[in-house]
Amino acid sequence: MEYIYTIRQMKISDKEAAEYICCNASEPMDLGSEEINQAFSQGALTVFCHYYVEKEPEHCFVVVDENDVPKGYVLCAVDFEKWKKVFTEEYMNVSQIPVVKGMGAGSIAALEPFAKEYPAHLHIDLLPELQRQGFGVKLMDALVDMLRKIGVSGVMLNVAADNEKGMNFYKKYGFALLAEGQQEVVFGLKI
Repeated sequence: MEYIYTIRQMKISDKEAAEYICCNASEPMDLGSEEINQAFSQGALTVFCHYYVEKEPEHCFVVVDENDVPKGYVLCAVDFEKWKKVFTEEYMNVSQIPVVKGMGAGSIAALEPFAKEYPAHLHIDLLPELQRQGFGVKLMDALVDMLRKIGVSGVMLNVAADNEKGMNFYKKYGFALLAEGQQEVVFGLKI
């Protein structure tokens, strides 16, 4: 069966669906240790998308099927410094799990050197069914169009260093590799 997907502006009512996608887009998820796996299965991963959904929904959109059910999303924080402040002072503290706090701090540290040239930060997730259908071209076209409309000059995002599928996805659709470490890989895209 061929699916037809459209991309629309995110609404606050999409928050629960976005959290589900955030937790299930990479299934099966093995994050390297039982402690980390347990923390994320208990909902710690949703901390990473709260800022965008709650603070900047006008800069975010969802990929929906013919029944308007979200299957993927692009979340954009236009001002990196504002995102970093809220994330570190509020959302990262939602989880009291030390390993999650450490991973969050490590992610921010990896991104900071590029914040001036790439001031917006992205979080992108697609459920596996969309990834397998090669939805990336349409997604990237819509992303660039949206970012131009809101005046963003450059965006960055980070993925896990061992996430080869994710790394290949961003390389394929025009993102430049900005930094690669043992745990974090940072990509940037000029708009």
